[in-house]
Amino acid sequence: MLGDANDRIMQDSGWADGLRGIAALYVVASHLTLCFARFIVTPCCADDKTHSPWLFQRPILRLIASGHSWVAIFFVLLGFVNALKPIRQARNGDSEAALMGLSTAAFRRSFRLVLPATVATVISWTLCQLGAYEVSRNSDAFWLYANTPARSESVLEALLALPRALMATWRLADANIYDQPQWALIYLLQGSIMTFFVLLATVQLTSVWRSVTIGLCALWSWSWSKHLGDPLVGYTVFGGILLAELSISAYPAALASFPFVSMGLSPAFAIIGLVLMSYPQGNPDTAAWSAALHSFFTNTFPTSTQGSIPRLVGSTGALLLCLSILVSPAMRRGLAIKPLRWLGKLSFPIYLLHGTVMRTVLAWFVFAGQPLEERVVKGKNGQPDSTVMRHAKPGGLRMALGCVVMLAVTLFLSHLWANMLEPLFGNVTAWVEKRMKRGEETVILTGSPVRAKRGEE
Repeated sequence: MLGDANDRIMQDSGWADGLRGIAALYVVASHLTLCFARFIVTPCCADDKTHSPWLFQRPILRLIASGHSWVAIFFVLLGFVNALKPIRQARNGDSEAALMGLSTAAFRRSFRLVLPATVATVISWTLCQLGAYEVSRNSDAFWLYANTPARSESVLEALLALPRALMATWRLADANIYDQPQWALIYLLQGSIMTFFVLLATVQLTSVWRSVTIGLCALWSWSWSKHLGDPLVGYTVFGGILLAELSISAYPAALASFPFVSMGLSPAFAIIGLVLMSYPQGNPDTAAWSAALHSFFTNTFPTSTQGSIPRLVGSTGALLLCLSILVSPAMRRGLAIKPLRWLGKLSFPIYLLHGTVMRTVLAWFVFAGQPLEERVVKGKNGQPDSTVMRHAKPGGLRMALGCVVMLAVTLFLSHLWANMLEPLFGNVTAWVEKRMKRGEETVILTGSPVRAKRGEE
């Protein structure tokens, strides 16, 4: 019975939903850390090296400050999940169905990113113009005041600001001022396009040569990531596709049957992956463990990968963590429990909505009624430049309660979004797809025409 249960869980990809949900919560936690505990961002005592690090500055525990590594998890899972079905079809000899599925998935993926992002931006823009962000903008919480725009001075200026923000989400090296977390969406779209093209090119290859080709693409992507300035999208997405290829094979189940692998090697890989994901975004030299990682990655990996060492280390950790899960029935089972799968289904709404909830519910709960106090603003040279008036931080209990309330509201709104708006986005996507696709026949790239019945002549 236990063997049958392990066989079933080794065929289930539900763990990806659970991990995605955890990643979404950790991204939120990283932004809360930037609001109320910025000292955790560094691995230790940047100002006074004689002190020991705080508890949440230590490896693994400091993952609450490693938002960049959890975003890498999104990219890995994007490649993994989107590649599972076409690779399975290709392995079964049904490459034509895989090609048709790829074209449809690529079309739908674009709309299912753009439509929700547009609605989220319009909501945030409306709240900003109504003055709902003013407490946040004048608060003494770094992430809030750094990512909260001021109201436009006129109706015309506000109307012009909205399309600029909508377009900024989908431009490299630009930023949507009304919803800073949307910076990652252009890279998710980029990763979807990469997945489509690489599978399109390799779907008719054998699994071995497909893996070799995708592995070479992952190495090649290091070069273009450096020139584009992207967060190593190719490295993580192509790595996720390779994990999908491995997952469909018999190797994970075979390896999991050895206790040394499933109970020893897999947890060790997971711990190493989590330590790598703990790598800080700044000041790695202030702690011995992060300084050692910095030295290893700068001396081992090619210079084309070193545009952002924190993302390189975090992305490598994300890939190792997912690899460890593939060969562990226990970790797969733990991540596939219903609460985590439910959380995974809400991961995209959580990512889209948490910034807006932070700048309203969190800011109002924590800072409303707090006195304005003078704060020094430092210039680019690190020297005092000017002063501003900000709402002072209250006691720790009020900030903690504010975080709990903010998280509860985010989960509630995300649940409503998933149940009320996501079906609407799906209907709009299906309507557009029906209008844009050829109705009589679709010629697949292999050269054989497939008749498409659409219910209307």
